[in-house]
Amino acid sequence: MRGRGVVLCLFVAFALLGALRAEGQAPASGWIERIEIASLAPFEVTFRFSNRGTSSLNDIDGQAILQDHLGQVIEVVPIRSFSAAEGQTVDGVASSRWDFQRTGIYLVEVALDLGDGGPISSSLAFRILPIPLPLAPARPAEGEGLYTVYQQPVNWGLVRIAAPEAWWVHHGDPSIVVAVIDSGIDASIPQLRESMWVNEDEIPGNGVDDDRNGYVDDINGWDFRDGDNSSLVGTPLHWHGTFTAGIIAARPGELPIVGVAPGVRIMDVRFLNSENQFLTSDWRTFAEAIDYAVDNGARIINLSVFANGRPPAYFEDALRRAAARGVLIVGISGNNGEAGVLYPAKYDVVCAVSATTADDLAAGFSSYGPEVFACAPGERIVSFVPGGGTSTRSGTSFAAPHVSGVLALILSAHPEISSGDAIEILRRTLVDLGARGFDEWFGHGLVNAYEAVSD
Repeated sequence: MRGRGVVLCLFVAFALLGALRAEGQAPASGWIERIEIASLAPFEVTFRFSNRGTSSLNDIDGQAILQDHLGQVIEVVPIRSFSAAEGQTVDGVASSRWDFQRTGIYLVEVALDLGDGGPISSSLAFRILPIPLPLAPARPAEGEGLYTVYQQPVNWGLVRIAAPEAWWVHHGDPSIVVAVIDSGIDASIPQLRESMWVNEDEIPGNGVDDDRNGYVDDINGWDFRDGDNSSLVGTPLHWHGTFTAGIIAARPGELPIVGVAPGVRIMDVRFLNSENQFLTSDWRTFAEAIDYAVDNGARIINLSVFANGRPPAYFEDALRRAAARGVLIVGISGNNGEAGVLYPAKYDVVCAVSATTADDLAAGFSSYGPEVFACAPGERIVSFVPGGGTSTRSGTSFAAPHVSGVLALILSAHPEISSGDAIEILRRTLVDLGARGFDEWFGHGLVNAYEAVSD
């Protein structure tokens, strides 16, 4: 920590030195009065330049140099050429086409070539902090007192469903557990690790079924594919489950990824194989996975899964047992891009979700039909993949977790209500899209997190 503190002091000294260097030349030419970080996505620097000379300065150009806390250059951004008459103050800008949102301490130097007026420069030391949750306790961060900017969510779906506004009401209660029955979750990713459900009745690593639920050391859930307590051992993970979990409940952190309900907990119930598939012989195990989620306290089950053909009756029975115990089940209409909602979302106990684009159109891949209850963003969604990287993916699989997240916020904001009441709140706060009223592409409409938690 001492090393980082020394680096920070050097950064501040560097910034002051740049300002003094510019000030020393001000009587003969000009002065950079102010530097600000206007945007992180894309990265944009603005500054104010004053011509203090006795003649006009034409075709001023320069660059903004972005450096990390070790002084390594990250990017050099050209400054749009401008002119300043005698005594005039001009606002300038340096715009990059890249996003730059990793948390940390940085320095940006604005360097201008004034021609005969000579070169001048000034610097700003700043820090980038994680996406803020208005109601969460402030976390200590390095660089207190520095110019501060906050990450912006890279998942456009969050903004479209008004999740950041909803966080002023509630960002999720840790008592609300969402079971992600999928291809497994990489719980080693820091921003997901904090969101994982923890079985408090189990002692980690003792090889004993302490809570006598039939599953030994099931701390964060159960891997029904390999028959063990972790998705990170055995057969390799497919990215799908990690991606889905991030949309629901990723915590703010180093990367600008955050879930719809970052305060709730995720139960990892792995069922799909390393190819994100399952066989007809796996239906019994699928039913067991649903029973596990219900028996261990899940309030919501996210099923970003579809099947070609009708499941066996015992699987439907498992879904109906879950619904009878007040568990909300969210499924996907399917990715066939044609009429016919696929199972299990076709069942009436499942909230079937179709996918929309950033323009509020029905995604071309999204299946549709009378069973569709609601729609949510599903095209070009950004979330985590195993290993901690990020990716952009499309599918109804990624529309459903937006809805699961909103339902989790509803249950968090209204802890006394039933699952039926939660569904009713969701329904009456949906934003109508397409033809007026219910239709087979958008259902009753697009989810709106703020309206739902404020209802």
